[in-house]
Amino acid sequence: MNTERASQQRRKVWPYAIMGLLALGIIGLSFWLISVKGDLKTLETEKEQQRADFQAEVDSLMRVHNELKENYGELSSQLAEKDSIIQADAQEIKKLLDSQWDYNRIKKKVSELQAISQKYVHQLDSLYVVNQELVAENERIREEVQEERKQNKNLQRQKDELTNKVNQAAVLRIYNLSADPVRFKGGSQETVTDKAGRTERIRINFTVGQNDLVDAGAKDFYLRIADPSKHIIAKGMGDEYAFSYNGELLQYTEKIHFTYDNKEKDVVAYYIKPSGKEMLPGYYFVDIYDDNNNLIGQTSFNLR
Repeated sequence: MNTERASQQRRKVWPYAIMGLLALGIIGLSFWLISVKGDLKTLETEKEQQRADFQAEVDSLMRVHNELKENYGELSSQLAEKDSIIQADAQEIKKLLDSQWDYNRIKKKVSELQAISQKYVHQLDSLYVVNQELVAENERIREEVQEERKQNKNLQRQKDELTNKVNQAAVLRIYNLSADPVRFKGGSQETVTDKAGRTERIRINFTVGQNDLVDAGAKDFYLRIADPSKHIIAKGMGDEYAFSYNGELLQYTEKIHFTYDNKEKDVVAYYIKPSGKEMLPGYYFVDIYDDNNNLIGQTSFNLR
């Protein structure tokens, strides 16, 4: 009897025990689900943080890269191929971050981008150093060229000065230049006069100095006499009565021809007044030119 009662009591307790176990299981499952949900949320947060970190790293790399391109200017154009690779890698990483999540793949791509960016920086630095060396070398060469030009210019100037001195030294010099109006007294004797009406000739006297730098031989001097009205007394107005002086044709009064032997030489020349021509009162100016375009003597006389 007691056994049967105990059996009945056990049968009554068993459902409660099962319900209790089920309740414990449900509670445990609930806690587990809550824990899993928390873990998933943590993982999602970590994932977003990693995504943000990767994006920040890429953005930082590209910002530095673009600044380098701008700062180095034309030098960066020599690394255009490497720049294209960097730009393409950055775009690929951005697509991976936006579309799918593969931490290891993205991390690998970011590491590759960091590596190629560092190589890019090193190559730019090397190009910059080489460029600076070339700039310095070009500057040195430019300074040397300028110095050489300066020296050549000085040498040319000295040469020109020496040539000038030689040319000047090679010019025949005259001195004791005089111009005297004369008339013939008694038919043959010359007499100096200051009367315009009595003047028949103008006698030109001068001495040619000794000069071993001048070639000996026949020489021509050109005599020009300007009357008081500043008109040149000329033998004629054609080119055959003119000589070239500084690119201009000048009419002459007389051509003085003589032979020079490098020694001092006295020369006498005359301007003979044409028959029927009257000399005007006033000052007359006399210029003498050599046959090398040099004005070598000047004097004057006065007629009353």
